[in-house]
Amino acid sequence: MNLSILILQESDAAALNERICIRHLGHHITQIFMTLLPKVNINGSSKIVVSLGPRGDEDVFDNVLGVTNIFIEDFDFKLFLSLDRLNQDKKLLETLRNALIDIATKKGINEATVEVINSTADSVLETHFQLETSIKKLAKNSKDKKHKIAIFRLLNAEVGESWYCNVQGPTKNKTWMHEVPTFIDRSDFFKSAELHKNNYKVKNRLGNVVFELTF
Repeated sequence: MNLSILILQESDAAALNERICIRHLGHHITQIFMTLLPKVNINGSSKIVVSLGPRGDEDVFDNVLGVTNIFIEDFDFKLFLSLDRLNQDKKLLETLRNALIDIATKKGINEATVEVINSTADSVLETHFQLETSIKKLAKNSKDKKHKIAIFRLLNAEVGESWYCNVQGPTKNKTWMHEVPTFIDRSDFFKSAELHKNNYKVKNRLGNVVFELTF
C-alpha cells in the first residue's frame, strides 16, 4: 500500500510540557513532501504518524490496519526553539527523513525506498519550504473569454496551507478562499467548481458551496 497521509506532531506527553504545536509548524513541510513524493510503499502503511517527544502511555503501531505510529523520544525541544524559522524547518525535515528511513529499513535493507525518501527530502529543501500548486480541476474560463479563473494551493511557513482564487479579466483580483493561516489539507475539501456568467462557485464533496465569488 502506498503512503498517502503523513503527519508530524508532538506526542501527548510532550504537549503537556511544551508550548508548541509541531503539527502546525510542520504542516507545510509534510504537505510539500507528500506533493513531491512519488507513489511509494514505505512499509505497507497508507498513513504514517511521526510523534516527537516521550511516548508516555501512547501505543506504537507498525502497519496496524494500514497505520504506523512511531515516536522520536529524544527530540530536543529546547534546541529546536532556539533556532530561527528556516532552521526549524530544516530540523523538522531531517527528523522526518530519518524517521521514514527507520521505518522503511526496520525489516531489512530497502535501498530503493530509501533513495526515494532521500531524493524527496532533498527536493523539499530545494523549494526553500515554499510550494505553490495550480489546481487544474477548479480552473474555469468564461465562454466569452473575458474571465480566466485559476485556483492555487500555497504551502509555506507564513500561511501554512492556504488556497486562493486568482481572477484575470477586466478586473484582476486575488482572493483567499478561507481564513489565513490554516493548517488543514483541503485537497479533498474543494472538490468541484462552476462558473455562471459573473459568478464562480466551489463545492465540497457533498455538493455544498464552500467558496463563492462574484465579479
